[in-house]
Amino acid sequence: MLAICRNKFLVFAAFTLLAAFGSSGGAISATAHTGARAHDAVWAYRDAHPGASVPVIVQTSAPTDPHELVRAAGGQVRDDLGLIHGVSANVPAGALNELASAAGVTWISLDSPVTSTDSGGSTTTQIINVFNQEIQADLAGKSGNFGQGIGVAVVDTGIYAAKDFKQKDDSRVVATFSKDGSVGVDGYGHGSHVAGLVAGSGSQSGGRYAGVAPQANLIDIKVGDNTGAATVSDVVKGLGFVLANKDRYNIRVVNLSLRSNTAQSYTTDPLDAAVELLTFRGILVVVAAGNTGTVSDAVSYAPANDPFVLTVGAVDDLGTTTVSDDVVPSWSSRGTTQDGFAKPELYTPGRHLVSVLSPKSVLAGQYSASIVNNNYFQLSGTSMAAGVASGAAALVFNAHPNYTPGQVKAALVQSALPIGSDASARVAQVATAIALTPPADPTPNTKPNFLLLQAAGVTDPASISWGSISWGSISWGSISWGSISWGSISWGSISWGSISWGSISWGSVYDQPDPRVNYGLALVAQSPTAPVP
Repeated sequence: MLAICRNKFLVFAAFTLLAAFGSSGGAISATAHTGARAHDAVWAYRDAHPGASVPVIVQTSAPTDPHELVRAAGGQVRDDLGLIHGVSANVPAGALNELASAAGVTWISLDSPVTSTDSGGSTTTQIINVFNQEIQADLAGKSGNFGQGIGVAVVDTGIYAAKDFKQKDDSRVVATFSKDGSVGVDGYGHGSHVAGLVAGSGSQSGGRYAGVAPQANLIDIKVGDNTGAATVSDVVKGLGFVLANKDRYNIRVVNLSLRSNTAQSYTTDPLDAAVELLTFRGILVVVAAGNTGTVSDAVSYAPANDPFVLTVGAVDDLGTTTVSDDVVPSWSSRGTTQDGFAKPELYTPGRHLVSVLSPKSVLAGQYSASIVNNNYFQLSGTSMAAGVASGAAALVFNAHPNYTPGQVKAALVQSALPIGSDASARVAQVATAIALTPPADPTPNTKPNFLLLQAAGVTDPASISWGSISWGSISWGSISWGSISWGSISWGSISWGSISWGSISWGSVYDQPDPRVNYGLALVAQSPTAPVP
C-alpha cells in the first residue's frame, strides 16, 4: 500500500483519513430486520413518520454504485459522499427494507435530527464510536474501573491541552517530555488523537467520544515537532524518560504508534532493545502493527516484530458492537516475523474512530472534512487500534496492579474473541481478561535482545537462561546507545491518490555530532482509481 522512497527511517504507523459516516445516537443493530444492514434509528424514523421519505446515508462496497441503488428504490440522491463510498438520500419508507437488504449495501444510517418520544430531547445526527462496547470497556466501567491511577505514556507528536484530558480543573497529563520544550501542544495532530482513544473523557461530547480508560493519567512523550519530524534518538531519549519516571507516575503502559523502515531481527535491532528493557522493568509496550497488509515483510520491522511487546492490528467494527461481523482491513499488517513470531497478537477497532482534535494542527488543516463537532476528528489505522489497546491494558493493570507486562498481554490475548471472517484475528475483551485466572507470562524462554544481554555482561547469548538476569540492575545508561548509527522518523499523512511529502533527517545520539541532511520522504497511497479502504 505504501512506497517509501528512502530507507532506514522510522515512520508513524500510517493511517487513513475517512469522512464521517452519519448515524444517530442509540443502539446499533445489524439484525433489526433480517438480512438488512441499517441503524435502528432508520426504522424508528420510518415508523414515526408513516408515508414520508426517510433521510438516510447509504454506504456501499465497491464497485456497487449507491446512486443506482437509491434510484432503483425510488429515492432521490441529495449529495455524493465519495470518501465513504456513499450518498445522502431521501428514500420512500416502503422501499427501505429492500434497499437495506440489497447486495452491495454495507450500512444505512439516519441523516436527520431524531426526537426521543420519552425524554422530550432531541439529538442531531452524529458519528458514534462503538469500540468501548465491542471490547467490553463499558463493562469494566460499570464496576468502577476507568483506569484511574494508571499512567500511560504516549510517544507521539504531543498531546493538545484539551478539556478531554482534565479531571475537574486538573490535567490528567501529569508529565511531559518535549524535545522542543512545548507543553500541551500538538502541531501535527496525531498524538492527541491517539491519546484521546487511550484516555479521553469525551467531556466535550457528553461522553460520546470517550476513550477506553477515561480516568487514566497520561505522560506526554513529545518526540515529534509541529511538522511531525523527529530523529530516532528523540524516541530513545523519550523512552529513557519513561523508564526514569515509571515509579513517580505509575507508568504501566507505553503506546508506540510507529514503526521502523529497516527490517532487522529483534535480537539485534536497537529499538527492540529499548522497548524490551521497558518491558523487563514492568511496563507493557503496546505497538501498532503497521499498515502494509500482508506483504512478505509486513511485520518484520521494529518494534512490532519484538516478541515481548503487544503488537496490535486493526479491525473494522462496521459500526456494530458485535465482534463476529468485524473484518480486517486490507491495510492492517499481519504475518510472521523474520524470527518466526506470528504478529499481531491482538486486534482492536481501528477504522472510522473519532477522537480528540488538535485545532490548527497540520492534520486538522489537511483533512477539515473529517472534523466532528469542532473538537474531534476521525482517523483510521493501526495507530488508532494501538491507542484502544493501550487503554484496555490500563484497565487490566488497574484491576490487577501486581500483574507483570507479560501477564497483562497474556490476559488480553487469551480472552480475545475471533472474528467471523478470520479466526486468527482475535479482538480484545477487557472484562473477560480481567476475570481470567492470572495467566503465565507468554514469553518466559524467549531470548532478550543482544544489546541487553551485552549490558548484563552476557558473552554467550546461547547460554543464557530466563530468570538468570536481574533486569533491575540494567540501567538505561549501561547500554551502548552511542555506538549505534541512528536514522530519523517522520509522521506522514496519506492523501488517497496523491503524495504527501514530509521531511526527515539523519542524526546521531545524545552529545555526538549531529550533521543533519534533509531528504524527502514520500508516503504514496494507492492509485486514485483504487477503492478507499
